[in-house]
Amino acid sequence: VNNMSSKERVEPLHRSPFRAMVQDFSPVWFTWCMNAGIIAILLHQLPYQFRGLHVLSTIAFVIDLVLFIIFSLIFLTRFAWFKRQAYYEITDDTNELALGACWPIAWQTISSLTCLIASNASWGGHAFTLVGYVMWWIGTGWTVAYLLFTFITMIRRHNVAKQKLPPTIVIPAVAVSTAATTGGLIAIYSDNISARLAVPIIIVSFMMVGVGVFMAIMLFTLLLHNLFVDGWPAPDNITSMWMFVGPMGQGAAAIQLLGSAAHTYGRFAGYNKGTFLTETAAAPLDVACIFFALMLTGMGTIFGLIAFYAMIEVAWKRQLKWHLTWNSIIFPTGTLTTSFLLFSIEMDSPAFRAVTTALVILLVLVFLLNVGFTFWNVAKGELLIVRKNPRASHVD
Repeated sequence: VNNMSSKERVEPLHRSPFRAMVQDFSPVWFTWCMNAGIIAILLHQLPYQFRGLHVLSTIAFVIDLVLFIIFSLIFLTRFAWFKRQAYYEITDDTNELALGACWPIAWQTISSLTCLIASNASWGGHAFTLVGYVMWWIGTGWTVAYLLFTFITMIRRHNVAKQKLPPTIVIPAVAVSTAATTGGLIAIYSDNISARLAVPIIIVSFMMVGVGVFMAIMLFTLLLHNLFVDGWPAPDNITSMWMFVGPMGQGAAAIQLLGSAAHTYGRFAGYNKGTFLTETAAAPLDVACIFFALMLTGMGTIFGLIAFYAMIEVAWKRQLKWHLTWNSIIFPTGTLTTSFLLFSIEMDSPAFRAVTTALVILLVLVFLLNVGFTFWNVAKGELLIVRKNPRASHVD
């Protein structure tokens, strides 16, 4: 659907660097915030700690925060400057529409790290717990609203038949599950959080797990059908296969955290109302959460192995090239790694601790690889600031 008049479509062939950056700015850039955030969380909670690891975690948190502020300003400037053009370029493209959910996911990583790091720092305290708490409620409303916006827009436009449904379509579901995981982190690790504050987060977060996981499962049927019919995605987009991991890994991590918050950290016992919000109900709930998390983690691991094989096959054919979509490797795998980390705690398992550590090292290496290639491509004028305007083809 083309929603802009011919007058609005007339574009200059060459643009200033600032105009090029703003006009082409995609929500995919928020994956940098997501990746820095998940790495910060994993480094902070890594089973094998050493001096300086928390410092590295804090640095990753600062990177997440700074990039979020910068990218948000650029993204908002795009809408303020180009208005309807910016809106329709995103909503008419299913991939860009789905990637819009990366913005609230990035917000939620900052919310969780505010409580995990800032509230427990010597210079922090309970005030940062309240900041993270308010941020969580804002972020949860944002993720739910964006999920509804995404799918209602797709239904109203009914133009999916004209486009191959991309794996990124699961990102709005992952965003909702991310709200649940963040809720679990806040309910457990926030400085001096009371049961009165924690329990509403736990209840809503359980609901968010249901939305995220079951919505993703329904979408998986469509995406798998596409794969069976058309084969792997194009080589430039092969890393999008990692998107399948996210909903399973995030769902598994979320319910483990929520079960632990309810039982191990005594949030239900402190609340003690009704038949469900009690210490008696919390123990079996925690066990059920671990059981369900094992199943989700198993499915996420299978999807991860399929994605890994897809990359190996493309590399074997010498078609594997770096693309910005390589950022899609880190966050989904990071969610699965978080689940492994939590299993290592719940089961006191050396095997899960070793797997967690190996995956964290791998994720950091991929992050650094992406940083190097990104700077290289930006310097060449092929990424972020591309002065030649692709929209100029509209000009007669």
